[in-house]
Amino acid sequence: MVRRILLVTVAAALAACGSSGPNKSGPAVASGKGITITAAEFKARLDEQSPFIRARYSTLERKKEFLDNLIRFEVLAKEAERQGLDKDPDVQLTLRKIMVQRLVQKSFQGPAAQVEPPEAELRTYYDEHKDEFNRPRKVRVAAIIFNAPAGSPDRAKKLAAARKALAKVKATEKKNPMVFQQTVAEFSEDPSSKGASGDLGFKSADELEKSFGTEFARAAFALKPGEVSGVIEGAQGVYLVRVAGAQEELSRAFDQVKAQIGQKLIRERRTRDFDELVKRLRDDAKVTVDEKALEAVAIATPPPGMPGMPGMPGMPGRPMTMPAPAAPSPAPPTK
Repeated sequence: MVRRILLVTVAAALAACGSSGPNKSGPAVASGKGITITAAEFKARLDEQSPFIRARYSTLERKKEFLDNLIRFEVLAKEAERQGLDKDPDVQLTLRKIMVQRLVQKSFQGPAAQVEPPEAELRTYYDEHKDEFNRPRKVRVAAIIFNAPAGSPDRAKKLAAARKALAKVKATEKKNPMVFQQTVAEFSEDPSSKGASGDLGFKSADELEKSFGTEFARAAFALKPGEVSGVIEGAQGVYLVRVAGAQEELSRAFDQVKAQIGQKLIRERRTRDFDELVKRLRDDAKVTVDEKALEAVAIATPPPGMPGMPGMPGMPGRPMTMPAPAAPSPAPPTK
C-alpha cells in the first residue's frame, strides 16, 4: 500500500510539474529550505493543463491541492539530489533522451515547421503525381488462357477445350468456390498467370485491351465481381475470365487535394531536414565505427517462439513526438 501511494504521489507531482523549466521570477507562493515556488512558476505549471482541467483550480482550496503536488515534487527532487541520484547513469540517460526529444520538438515541430509550401509547389506535385488522384476504373481479373491465334490450325481444338472448361466451372461453381482456380491449373496455357491461379491483378480497360485485345477487355468490364464470362475469342487466343473485385474510378481535382498535398510535403520536408541535421552532426563529430569490436559484441537471443521486442523510443528513426502533459491528480490519502 505504501509503495502504491508513493508511486501515485510521484506521478501526480510529475504531472503537475509538466515539462518546462522553472520560472523563479515574482513573489513566492511557497518557500522553504532550498525550495521556492513562485507565482509565475505556479501559473506556468497550471497553464500547461487543458482549459477543462484548469477550470477546476479556480478556488483557493483547489489551488492549494495543485500547489501541494508541486511541493511534493520539489521535496522529492531535493532528496533525490541529496542522495546523488542526479548522477545515476539511468537518470543521466533519461535526461539525454528528453534533451534529444526537446531538440527535435524545437527544430521540427514548431510553427515554422508547419508552414505550408507555396501553391506553385503544391501544383507541381499534383501535376507530377496525377495517378495518385486520378485513375480509371479497374477490375481484378483471373483468366484461363488458351494460346491459339485466329486462323491457326489449333483454334477449333482450343475453342472446344475452352467450352469444356466453362462447362466444368458452371456445373460446380455454386458448390465449389475454388473451381475456377482448379480449372486454371488444369487447362490454362499461360505459365506466368497459371502459377497465380490465373490472377492478373487489377487492370484498367486500356491495360487489358493492350495485353489481350478488345474482346477480352469488353467482356471483363461487363462482369460483376464473382461472375464468369463465356468463351471469349481474341486475336491471339481463347479465354475464360472471372472478375474477383473492382476499384472504382478516382477523379480528384487540385483544389480537392491541395491541403492533403500540403501536409504530405510538410512531413517530407521535416523528415528531410531531420536526416540532414543528423548527417551534419555526425560528419562534424567525425564518427568512426570499429567493425571488429562491433562484431565481437555478444547478443543475447530470446528463446525460440518468444515474440520480438519493440524498438526503443527515441532511437534511430523519424522525428519523435512527446506526449501532452497529463492532468494533475488529487493528493492521495495518507494512512
